[in-house]
Amino acid sequence: MRFLVHQIYPVIVTNVGRLSRKLNVLTNAAGNLRTALRATNEFFAVRSRSDPSRLSPQIYRALTFDTNSMECGAVDTATANVAASPAPSTSGHEVPTLDREAFKQILNVIAIRVPNRKCADMMKAFRGFTLDRPRLRCIVQDGDRSETKLLLLEENVKLEDLPPELHDRFEADGLTVAATDHPVVLDYGMLSADAVLKRLLPAGVDAPSSFETIGHIAHLNLREEQLPFRHLIGAVLLDKNPHLKTVVNKVGSIENEFRVFQMEVIGGESRLETEVTQHGARFRLDFSQVYWNSRLESEHLRLVSSFRPGEVLVDMMAGIGPFAIPAAQKGLTVYANDLNPRSAHYLALNARLNRLGPSGLKVFNMDGRTFLRLLCDCPGSAAQELRAKLSPPPPEDGGGGGERSVAATDGGCTAVSGNPAKRQKTRARAAAEAAEAGPVPAVPDGFAPPVGGLSFDHVVMNLPASAIEFLDAFRGAFDPAYWEDRSLPLVHCYTFKRSAETEADIIAKAERYLGGPMESGSCSVHTVRDVAPNKLMLCLSFRVPREVAFKGRRE
Repeated sequence: MRFLVHQIYPVIVTNVGRLSRKLNVLTNAAGNLRTALRATNEFFAVRSRSDPSRLSPQIYRALTFDTNSMECGAVDTATANVAASPAPSTSGHEVPTLDREAFKQILNVIAIRVPNRKCADMMKAFRGFTLDRPRLRCIVQDGDRSETKLLLLEENVKLEDLPPELHDRFEADGLTVAATDHPVVLDYGMLSADAVLKRLLPAGVDAPSSFETIGHIAHLNLREEQLPFRHLIGAVLLDKNPHLKTVVNKVGSIENEFRVFQMEVIGGESRLETEVTQHGARFRLDFSQVYWNSRLESEHLRLVSSFRPGEVLVDMMAGIGPFAIPAAQKGLTVYANDLNPRSAHYLALNARLNRLGPSGLKVFNMDGRTFLRLLCDCPGSAAQELRAKLSPPPPEDGGGGGERSVAATDGGCTAVSGNPAKRQKTRARAAAEAAEAGPVPAVPDGFAPPVGGLSFDHVVMNLPASAIEFLDAFRGAFDPAYWEDRSLPLVHCYTFKRSAETEADIIAKAERYLGGPMESGSCSVHTVRDVAPNKLMLCLSFRVPREVAFKGRRE
């Protein structure tokens, strides 16, 4: 029974204390509020100058305490007198000013003096009764005393409220319960962004529950009722997240062909080029010019983990390389394409940042269908024209003895010396050149697919809004003379599914665009994430059906 009382009593005391505080707030007179505000302002103005004599006598008596002679029976153990400024007014949905000083509070809590050697034991014994606030410790220094520390109790706990077991514990350890009033200063820096915004925003306007982080940029999707307070929200997020320098809010939906949305900078610097690291790979991007979604990091890892070194990957809608870069790092040969010239630029730059040469990753800038049919050497593609442009390679220079390799640039390759020091300087210089380079060519210099097309193992189609419509590019794209005895590639096509649709509906839609049925047992559907209410993002993986691949190509 005593054990149950010890466990339940703190909960009862805490809840009763909270109700009591709320009633006190409702019944306080306006004069008392003005006095509290005056006390807080005077205390903090003087405290920073260490001159208590400048306080008015009434306020000085209210805020001072004796820390040297307070035994249990001699101490006024009244709980928690809060001297706090009222929350900023938001009546009439007026946008409040972010007054950080207005968040300062003084809590007068009970502190029990505990020998240093007993601190850990007492913290455990008093669990449920000690001060529990973010960024505050319940054990603090006891002034100039070196042999004791102060154990701070929750603001609504009095000594007489403590169960007898705790007093018995002190007696069993040969200790005397010595207590003192202890001021705890709460300020803006101790509050979370959510706590600050809940005080500032009016009723009916919630603080943002989450946001996406892209390097130093925070990306929000604010609701309509939050928009009048967007700059206030941006300022608080910058305060509470030191790594952030810019806060943007999405304006409108993604409707253009490059998957780029309009955004408004609502806080911090208007600097939208940033760098992100995912699983050891570096990605530089301008968030206003290219598509990026940090919430897909686990999906990038999942799919790349299914690839094997030595395989060949074709990335039809590569963006800045979330699949292409880690796949090339893993040892795959990657042909990566994006229609957006800025995405292709950053894809080439990211290849260089991650020290990937053109033999491992080639960057294209064209329509996805045109790209696939070029690699497959389809009739009507530019493959034959590209092969005709290739000149015979120059004879090797027998003079130099150093090893030679190549490093990617936006348009081609750069010779790199075998000397490590020179190689490092060359890479640094090439990275700077890539950052300032012009548009990426549609086809890398010196590239042409072999007769019959390239052999590849995987195709990634990461454009959920419309990638499924590009499946028609596979119709008749493969040369039977080359592929007849080979396994056709696996396609990983991302798409959306509405709540009214089933997975069977999605597969049927894919088959309509393919122009033929998928082969039995070749298709799997992976749920990536919830995108919005009643909307899922899926990854449809299947092997290109032979009926589709060779359509119109057999004699």
